[in-house]
Amino acid sequence: MSKPIKIGGRSSLLSRIQVHTVTYALKEKNKDLQFDTVFRESTGDKDLTTPLWQFAGQGIFTKDLQEDLLNHKIDIVVHSFKDMDLKERKDTTLIPILPREDIRDVLLFKKNKWINLPNEITILTSSPRREYHIKEFLKNYFPSPISQFEVKIESVRGNIQTRLRKYLDHESGGILVAKAALDRILNFEDKENLLPELKEIKQLIRDTLNVSLFMVLPSSIFPSAPAQGALCAEIRKEDKHLELLLQNISDPESKLTSEEERKILSQYGGGCHQKIGISVLQRDYGKITFVRGITEDGKILHTKELSESPNLIFSKEEVWPPNAKMAARQRERLTYSIPKDVDVFVSRGYAFPLDLSVNPSNQILWSAGLSTWKDLALRGFWVNGTCDGLGESEPPEIESILGRKTKFVKLTHVDSDKHSSVYPVIPTYFVSAPEIPIPFDPSKVKAAYWRSGSEFDIVTKRFPDLLNVIHFVGPGSTFRKIKHALGEEGSKNKIFVSLSFESWVERYIKP
Repeated sequence: MSKPIKIGGRSSLLSRIQVHTVTYALKEKNKDLQFDTVFRESTGDKDLTTPLWQFAGQGIFTKDLQEDLLNHKIDIVVHSFKDMDLKERKDTTLIPILPREDIRDVLLFKKNKWINLPNEITILTSSPRREYHIKEFLKNYFPSPISQFEVKIESVRGNIQTRLRKYLDHESGGILVAKAALDRILNFEDKENLLPELKEIKQLIRDTLNVSLFMVLPSSIFPSAPAQGALCAEIRKEDKHLELLLQNISDPESKLTSEEERKILSQYGGGCHQKIGISVLQRDYGKITFVRGITEDGKILHTKELSESPNLIFSKEEVWPPNAKMAARQRERLTYSIPKDVDVFVSRGYAFPLDLSVNPSNQILWSAGLSTWKDLALRGFWVNGTCDGLGESEPPEIESILGRKTKFVKLTHVDSDKHSSVYPVIPTYFVSAPEIPIPFDPSKVKAAYWRSGSEFDIVTKRFPDLLNVIHFVGPGSTFRKIKHALGEEGSKNKIFVSLSFESWVERYIKP
């Protein structure tokens, strides 16, 4: 029998789960090989008091294991890709492996602080990036009036269970954690009884979630640490046979997005001391890049880009809506009936009736986009998350932390296309045809932006010339609806995604 391949990692529960997950994947592909696991504490695991940013560039979670690798004590090191520095490696090779977990951060907030409103809010986090983003986020997306309270930040270090225990024992209101950490622990099946404390830690997470409300923070305004949720393996450069094994469990999308995020961060120096979040999402309509933060020299970063956009520019006379101003539509409330205890997906703020209430302790409230979230927060509602304006086909992916399957109904207007909707539709309002405040010549229009499938149907029936223009839509059901309406030939090179109406105007319309 060949010599066992030793796979190493940190001794924390989460790291051992990651190592075992990788080992299972390698065993599945290589049944004739033997794999052993080796664990050790890193410098970062031993020092739980020094803020992480003060260790910038020192590789406190990786250096000890890298030394063991180069000394041939282990053959493969499994890392959280986000912990890896951006330096060029002389003696080792990094290989992204396995599909990436959810990249987003989660805010947990104690229910008792929500019920008995405090005078100030304390959030626990040791990340300068999270600290930078959370204060602005809470002002706009936390429910009124608690969004107006003073926000304080306190540093908290340690593995996930240590930080959750500190949160439970502390007078703080909330804690910020990577959703990938919670998902990995809650979803891991310990088939071989390798982790004796796993059951206890899962229960701790459940107990923490039971006394907390949660928000899954949107990537567009709260982008993650580069490569958050991704794993990589480190091997000696000469071990080409191991490189082949690891390439067989690599995931192309995870590799693309995590490496792209690290490449962008490298432009600003890198390191966990940076107040910069970067999230790259790969979708069938293109690659979305979100960058937000502040550089060490004070430059504010705020990027929201979609690749594969056409190189086109139009005058205001050449587009629908006329003059590139959103055509007004009148709305009217409808009588509605909603089943008890369902989860609620809200397409627009107006779709949420004034007399409807949602209990955040046992119901999920999810928004289609950020403006809807903001509308609901101003009315005092706790919103758990959003599709971030990317369409309702973006899954919430919250069943592991929720502890049950979601049961969403969608609140929207009466003409919404029920067939293309991901969720059962409950109409709560009627919307009129778009009003045209200024005269326009349909024959001169070269491009149109459609905010819904119903708007496309109404306007193109009235002005058939607009069927033949270049179409821009938001991602999601509107894109699918219009692509289907135009047919395969009709939609070829004539329909493009834009992340919002505002970004469409900025990108394609002459000032």
